Amino acid sequence: MPLELPEIREGIITHQELRRLGWGSKRISSAWKRGDLVRLTRGIYLSGQIAKQCQQRDRALALTLALGLARQSAVISHQSAALLWGAPLLVLPSKVHLSLLTSDKSQHAQASFHNRRPQAFEEARQLAGVRVTAPGTTLLDCLQQGSVQECLAIADYFLFQRLIERDDLTQQLARMHGAGSAKARVVAQLASALSESPLESFARLRLYQAGLDLGVQQLPLRTSAGRSYRADFAWPQLKVLLEVDGLHKYFGAYRPVEEQIRQDFLRQRELEQEGWTIVRATWEDLERRPQAVMARLRALGVGPAQG
Repeated sequence: MPLELPEIREGIITHQELRRLGWGSKRISSAWKRGDLVRLTRGIYLSGQIAKQCQQRDRALALTLALGLARQSAVISHQSAALLWGAPLLVLPSKVHLSLLTSDKSQHAQASFHNRRPQAFEEARQLAGVRVTAPGTTLLDCLQQGSVQECLAIADYFLFQRLIERDDLTQQLARMHGAGSAKARVVAQLASALSESPLESFARLRLYQAGLDLGVQQLPLRTSAGRSYRADFAWPQLKVLLEVDGLHKYFGAYRPVEEQIRQDFLRQRELEQEGWTIVRATWEDLERRPQAVMARLRALGVGPAQG
């Protein structure tokens, strides 16, 4: 299971903190050689016990926190900030993004610096003892570098978690110009607090790109057996559902994939008995064969988007 941010932060300790606890250089060196301490960056370590539990995402979080602690004059930004907020990322950042108030020509093998960014400091928040750009600023930064697919998933997550209000998100996206502004217009149109996973965000994007009606998200359904369900996407007048299945790769999640898959197959038979036609799509389907999924929906009567 992925570790929680507080768990990772609790396992991080600086050289200065070790010295205050009475650790000498020899003891620190011995603990590092034994694996009781794992060096994250210069002067900052992670407990070996925590390190053994870390998955790829957890290690990225630990390094991000470490560099945020090491460079406290900076604000963690871009995809690194999205990672700390818990947003889903399709690709983990290769370096930790740090925004600076002024210009600084110093370099760091593990960091990518963004100079002269006072706006990053204006609404910066504290997370686990480090400064992080606010959700709105984080999304705008990601739009300059990330794919529209990933940025829509981030926006949906921020709305789902109520880290930003829809009106605030729309206003910030509307003010974006230059690099990323075309993606911002798409995200502004599609962002939804009803998307419960990056896969649902992806499906919504594919429907939009195909020019199809987006349907109704999370439509409540009750069967004659007395059980209640919610459809990922529904076209009630056609009695058509689009259900998206897990087993896909991203970093950050809303709910356990395996549990969701079990629930999906248990409910399909009941819904089909109620007269619903269910189109199922996996991450691979939407990534490699979206035309086939959209053609199936068109054949069932799903028409073009209105307006």
